[in-house]
Amino acid sequence: MSTDRAICFVIMPFSKTTEEHTEEYWTSQFETYLKPLIEENPNLEARRSEPLRGDILSEIITALVVSPVVVADLTDRNPNVYWELGVRQSFKHCTVTIAEDGTELPFDLSVKGTLFYCPKDHLKNAKFCRAFKEAVSDCLTHPDRPDSQVLETISGRGTLFEILRSDEAIRRLD
Repeated sequence: MSTDRAICFVIMPFSKTTEEHTEEYWTSQFETYLKPLIEENPNLEARRSEPLRGDILSEIITALVVSPVVVADLTDRNPNVYWELGVRQSFKHCTVTIAEDGTELPFDLSVKGTLFYCPKDHLKNAKFCRAFKEAVSDCLTHPDRPDSQVLETISGRGTLFEILRSDEAIRRLD
């Protein structure tokens, strides 16, 4: 584990989500597919939460807020993955969403650019790998490029934050 590489935190299920996607599947998906793909970029170290000592939820939230890059696998619509994605999108840009081909995304995520992988189709998967590595690298080279609807809505000119701040200023003047 190198300390000079940035962390790419991966949000994904741990336990069985379908008959095909077992705990072993998800462990393998991270260890033999996503981690090596992410770490082809020599500036990144891929991690996912580990049930170690202490408060795992605090560890996950910290990783979601401080990691320069986060990858979220939306396959099987796992509630924990969606919750963690919501936490991330509330604090930071540079989140890449992925899902297995055929995954139906809910409305509020359908507008986000999600990359679809196809483990059973080599050509489609090669296209995914290229696009995925490009998206992850883009997060490092353009960390302020917007990809969070939450942050775009609550910060900057003409946004919810500015409206609330203006309302508060008017209230104080009154």
